[in-house]
Amino acid sequence: MLLLPPVAQLIDSSSEETPFHSAAYGREEYTNSIVASRDTNISPKEVYDTIASEYLKEAYDAALKEKGGAYKPRALDVGAGAGVSTEVLYRVGYRNIDALDWSGTAWNTYIVEDPSGYLDKWWDSNGEQFHVIVFNSAENESKAKFFAKELLSKNNGRLLAPINTSSDYWLKQTYKVIDGKGDVLWSATDVGAWSVQFQPDVTQDTCSGVWCAPFNGFQKKR
Repeated sequence: MLLLPPVAQLIDSSSEETPFHSAAYGREEYTNSIVASRDTNISPKEVYDTIASEYLKEAYDAALKEKGGAYKPRALDVGAGAGVSTEVLYRVGYRNIDALDWSGTAWNTYIVEDPSGYLDKWWDSNGEQFHVIVFNSAENESKAKFFAKELLSKNNGRLLAPINTSSDYWLKQTYKVIDGKGDVLWSATDVGAWSVQFQPDVTQDTCSGVWCAPFNGFQKKR
């Protein structure tokens, strides 16, 4: 059986604001990755359909219900790459987005409009927790749950990550939605016709292959 997450209704930006836009948005293909730079790919469209799912929209709606319609729920986009995932979050309704990536090559190539400076906002909100966290690289479950427990809002926060099927095994992942307590709310090894597999987390010492150091130029801060 093919597991497809329920897709949320996307929000159109108002005519009064300059919307965030990546030129890579709309280039996605089902089941196929597209090279965006030597450091990253544009993921298969199934990835962005999952980010646009009701699982993450629920966190957005819950934050507005709790804090009022003028509030801007906060999202963290880890491994933002060419900015497609950032634009999907924007279209879901998020305006307070922190986009994080160790390499800015794909971002600088594809981002057309970034009026709010999403890439420069990382951790600039006095420790305010996130309502949504999206990982765009394969992660060990321990790291994903650490982020969820430490950085997610405990009230309906959601983290979406491709989790290695076993620790430090970077060849196959299971997509999981995790709440602020570290509990798994949804999981799938296949989304539509696509078998979940992402680039490895380059920050991990066990990362191996062409996407990892020393092949990609990544160096840890000392």
